[in-house]
Amino acid sequence: MIHEIDIVEEINDGNLYLRKISKEDINFFYHSLKDKEITSFLSLGPLRSYEHSKRLVKNYLKSWEKYIQFNYIIELKEGGNFTKIGSVSLWNISWLHKRSGLGIWILPSSWNRGYGTKTIKLIEKIAFNHLKLNRLEAHVAIENTRSLKLFNNCDFKEEGLLSEYLNINGFFRDAIIYSKLNLK
Repeated sequence: MIHEIDIVEEINDGNLYLRKISKEDINFFYHSLKDKEITSFLSLGPLRSYEHSKRLVKNYLKSWEKYIQFNYIIELKEGGNFTKIGSVSLWNISWLHKRSGLGIWILPSSWNRGYGTKTIKLIEKIAFNHLKLNRLEAHVAIENTRSLKLFNNCDFKEEGLLSEYLNINGFFRDAIIYSKLNLK
């Protein structure tokens, strides 16, 4: 089943790139994910230290090698320079059921510019065309209006409410489950 897939380490749409996470991203994760504005709806929570960030990236790379999770850095190419603006991941992959969870976060300085939509379209290409998955799903806290709007705009279908599904910063939050099927 896994031998039929094509692992994509980099993909782009114009100036927006997704590339495989690397050890060089530890500092970016540490500085980005200690901002409560970004982590307020992530089950990951704020990173406590540089060592925490180092362990996180190390675990992401181990998961990549085991084909159970693929984490990408979202970058903008302007001129010859790349600027990191966020991360997107396919996680909790079930090869038997051909489905994956989808998570995304973007730095506030890059909000409202269409990068979230472009990122979702690129990760769909990876999931459906290269990994041959049938289903993507996202679990979004009901208070996370930005993400609710993003998944609606990307034609994900709202499937229902999951009561107290997410533990975010020690509080259980209801989540909307969104899905998108590979219709090819």
